[in-house]
Amino acid sequence: MADPGPSTSQAQRTTPQQQRQQQEQEARQNGRKRRLSMNRKKGNKKGPKKAPEDAEEKPSLLLESLLTNLRTCPAGKEMQALVSALQPSAGDVEMALNMVKDDLRRVLLFPGNQASIYEFGSIKSGLLLKDSDLDFYIHFAQERNEREQQIKLIHVVSGRMDRDGSFTGMTKILGAKVPLLRAVHVRTNLQCDINFSNARGCYNSKFIYALMQFDPRIHQLALAVKFWAHCAHILTVHKQMNSYCLVMMLIFYLQTRKLPVIPSVEDLQQGIARINYGPWNLGYPVQIKYKTWNVNTVRELLVGFFKYYSEFDFEANLISPFVGRLCSVQELEKKTIRELATYYRAIEREDYPEFIGGPFISIQDPFELNVNVGKVLRTKMLYEQLTLSFRHAYALCLQYQEKPLSELFIALFTDTQRYQKSKAVKTTPTKNGNATATATPSDAGATVNGTSSDSSAQPSTSSAKPVAPANTTDFWLMCRLTPIEYELFLVKEILLARDPDRKVVITDERIRQLWRECMPDFIVDILRKLYMVKLEPIESEPPIMETNDTAADPVVHRFQMSCERQVFIARKRLNITNEAELKQEIEISKQRWEKNHSLRFNTRVDLTTGAKGEIELRIPKTQPNTGPLRLFIDTCFMVHIRKCVKGYFMVMLAKAKQVQRQGKRGQAASGEAISPPSESTKKEPEPSAPADDVKQEPAEASSAVRQSSPESLATANVS
Repeated sequence: MADPGPSTSQAQRTTPQQQRQQQEQEARQNGRKRRLSMNRKKGNKKGPKKAPEDAEEKPSLLLESLLTNLRTCPAGKEMQALVSALQPSAGDVEMALNMVKDDLRRVLLFPGNQASIYEFGSIKSGLLLKDSDLDFYIHFAQERNEREQQIKLIHVVSGRMDRDGSFTGMTKILGAKVPLLRAVHVRTNLQCDINFSNARGCYNSKFIYALMQFDPRIHQLALAVKFWAHCAHILTVHKQMNSYCLVMMLIFYLQTRKLPVIPSVEDLQQGIARINYGPWNLGYPVQIKYKTWNVNTVRELLVGFFKYYSEFDFEANLISPFVGRLCSVQELEKKTIRELATYYRAIEREDYPEFIGGPFISIQDPFELNVNVGKVLRTKMLYEQLTLSFRHAYALCLQYQEKPLSELFIALFTDTQRYQKSKAVKTTPTKNGNATATATPSDAGATVNGTSSDSSAQPSTSSAKPVAPANTTDFWLMCRLTPIEYELFLVKEILLARDPDRKVVITDERIRQLWRECMPDFIVDILRKLYMVKLEPIESEPPIMETNDTAADPVVHRFQMSCERQVFIARKRLNITNEAELKQEIEISKQRWEKNHSLRFNTRVDLTTGAKGEIELRIPKTQPNTGPLRLFIDTCFMVHIRKCVKGYFMVMLAKAKQVQRQGKRGQAASGEAISPPSESTKKEPEPSAPADDVKQEPAEASSAVRQSSPESLATANVS
């Protein structure tokens, strides 16, 4: 049985043309600049003054009572202590809700046009905190779907509230996608957000509530994650991130476990009556009947949640609770995700606008499949804060893994880090953050391209102490690359292709070992052949950096790097999947080198492979931080390096599969292999030397382009 919710006739149906108009209007608003005026003085703007993004926020009033509960609760009762401290009782919620709705009905009383009041958001999803706002959707018998009518209605209702006296502090938010009226209810002192057009929000909230009822662990996890996000500077007063996005991220994580906690939305809709909203199906079961074999504790799932998103490639991957498995944005664009057949039909046959990913994260709405709910995160600073908070939270989970759950909660809610654009870092050559001596491991990670992080290949060790070098006054951190999920997936596929008989056990350590072996060769080859940069090895110069890690010295390779022209500025995004496409991109680089403007710099660079698997590029601090080098780093290298690395792994995978196919054909024809032997036919390496069987693999991708450039990459392992 499907949950009917408010009738779909109450939901404002949007045509494809209306959706396109909304997207265009949002784009204009986001890109609009205020007209300059000689008479305008500082602070002379319409509307309330906005707080800066990095302004300190007041700590939650709930935090003190929560900490008291956690410190005094017995072992095993931590979740009950958390719920009782954060959430009001059902009786208190019902009493406050009735008081607010009674006063609203009086204000909304129009002769001949009855109003229906629907609560949604956290109060309906089961995630209401004691200090949460209340969200209401108002539906009138005589529908007012036009935006102008809704804005006029907001003005009328605001005036009535002012005269009635039951509400105060009315604020009209008319520029949002859904115009709303914000007011404070006097008797309960609760803030209320009222809109007249977002009926679909009721369906989303009740769907989340159904999931909370299905498995108590989901409710406890969502509550802990929501409050952690408030403490960790993710859910801020700027409202550029919301609880709905975080809940969708949590649902997706639970769907992608080896033993899923919940199925995909597509599976949930099987056998359920459709609730049509244009081409979309809003139906879902009120009572979810699904047998989960996942028996992880709440703590284990919480630690896994932080680990999953501390390593997640937000740029490349799509978060889709409807699909319920990991897919890339590229797969969505190529229309190869079979579960999204409804979405593909809607954009092809009914002319609905396509799903637009980014700008930093792509979260597909579970019902309206062409809507990216992650687009609310619009600023680079908040994105860096999001990734920093996930990395730091996972580091705390590792640090407190032997401690009681109450101590872990206290650490998560009190030991947080704020991403800062520090003045001391204004000379850093990257635009994504700082890389100075004051950076903690997470702070340093914020300086890296969004697809990489400071979480090393082995987070259990990298989280315990910084990987930044001790002598941080003599260099700039150009880039730090750590293994990301999709790259490790490609490496695993390469190993499987090289061992078709599965005679060798492919461990996680072996996968990461091959990644570490490949990356230095790949980066050198990418710089030379795609970026058209000259790299001359230096043998006599001492390394730029020294490391804090006393367990093992990093492998350092020194080069003199020089550039004459830029080949990547305003270039289309790379899409390398095979050898032919790689050669084509190299030819494009050569052509652009002949035509483009000059971009000249000359500096020394250290390419290091750390003991924990991180790959870093460092340049001397004596190099000027502005000018051509800064332009190259910000607009060329950091933007495209992950795409290039991915392309090289794709080429290696294609060649490994080609060798495998040749071996099968040879065996079928003559009964013995006539192609180079696969990994299964080679002698198994000793456990003490896991790199022996992969030391020549980095050369496979680079060998595909040796004939395209006079500079060939050495086939030997660079280390």
